[in-house]
Amino acid sequence: MPSDEPMLTLARRLNGTLRARFGRAVSGFTIRERREGEHAVLQASFALYEYWIISFGYDRGMFGFGVPLGDTFVPVLDPDSGQSIDDLDRILDELDRKVRLRIPDKYLEAWDSQQS
Repeated sequence: MPSDEPMLTLARRLNGTLRARFGRAVSGFTIRERREGEHAVLQASFALYEYWIISFGYDRGMFGFGVPLGDTFVPVLDPDSGQSIDDLDRILDELDRKVRLRIPDKYLEAWDSQQS
């Protein structure tokens, strides 16, 4: 059976980078590993700004972030953008920008004022 170390390392990196980038704005981080034979797929979810649940999936170098909607996901970041997981800091900046666009201004103003 192959080592799960790469997925565990990625999960720890994602969790640490999310917490460093978003601080108290990220909560409820959960991780799941799905197996297809010897092949592992990483799935994680977390809440941002106590408003959106965000799902993350990683499979053989391909990854993406989305918002669950029924039995499907609405992409928050274009999964075909050619980004690498090595660009995680920059990707999370873009995720933050796109998530904030989907949250009402009054909610964000109240959230931001509570955090200062």
